[in-house]
Amino acid sequence: MRSVVAQSSFERALEAAITRYDSTAPITAMIRYHFGYACAGPDRQGKRLRPMLLLTVAQEEGGSLEAALDAACAIEILHNYSLVHDDIEDGDRLRHGRDTVWAKWGTAHGINAGDSLCAISYLALLESDVPRPAERTVAMTRALHEANLAMCAGQGRDIAFEAETRVTMDDYVAMIAGKTAALFGAACEIGALAAGADPARARAYAQLGLAYGLGFQIEDDVLGTWGEPGTTGKPVGSDLARRKWTFPVVWALNGPPSPARDVVAGRYARRGALLPDDVTATMAALEALGVRDAATVHAQTYFDRADTIARENAIDASGRVRAFLAANVRRVV
Repeated sequence: MRSVVAQSSFERALEAAITRYDSTAPITAMIRYHFGYACAGPDRQGKRLRPMLLLTVAQEEGGSLEAALDAACAIEILHNYSLVHDDIEDGDRLRHGRDTVWAKWGTAHGINAGDSLCAISYLALLESDVPRPAERTVAMTRALHEANLAMCAGQGRDIAFEAETRVTMDDYVAMIAGKTAALFGAACEIGALAAGADPARARAYAQLGLAYGLGFQIEDDVLGTWGEPGTTGKPVGSDLARRKWTFPVVWALNGPPSPARDVVAGRYARRGALLPDDVTATMAALEALGVRDAATVHAQTYFDRADTIARENAIDASGRVRAFLAANVRRVV
């Protein structure tokens, strides 16, 4: 369950963390626009999964909400830096129903806005008013940097896949471990550190978050193939249209030969985006191969791994963190 108090406290802290660097430079307007501050239009708030996860871990470990708000802001701002850059790299012109930063101001400004958000995310920790030992601040900042590097590595793999005719399951898992799961792990680790947990205990939380992040992305890939536009904000089959190497495609092409598998392989052997008829044929072939059931099984192995990590390391004793993840991260079509 999400706490209304935590959510509202976080939103106030986030706006303060971002707007404290307001200036007359053009970058200020772009950052405020991206977060939806002082402008009309559709809500751009997003789900706030990562900061709420961080706050949930901190409270599970006995920390106060106030002691972890700066860290929650840092993780959300870092996430949004990655979104601004992802929009450029993927050519996405809309996010939450509004023009993306690069689409509105151009690629160069988009890159600069993303870089600025990256800097602000670290400053949210380093210039915090929360009194904590210097070594803990260093550990939290290090975890944030490690997650950033892992995200870049995962995104690099994803971009490189665009030129590949085959991607192994190991390659795919390595990609989503960096691109998606690393920030879930960092949210858990930093939340534990903010509450005063020792480094080993915090790293165990990181592994729990990483496991859930992997399962989350597999389920999200299924939504990217069959999810309704009202749920995903994208057309049905959008990932296939862009020839993305998602779990359904990777699993199908790493399976035994069959006519349905040949349909998928034939479409993905081509370069460039898939035409509408190709998307329809590929979706039907994936359905015939039983990809949805396979995704459910694979995702569950990661959720089960999280339970094992919690049990073996005596963390999340109340189950609060996993309950939050189950309620907010699990994806269904």
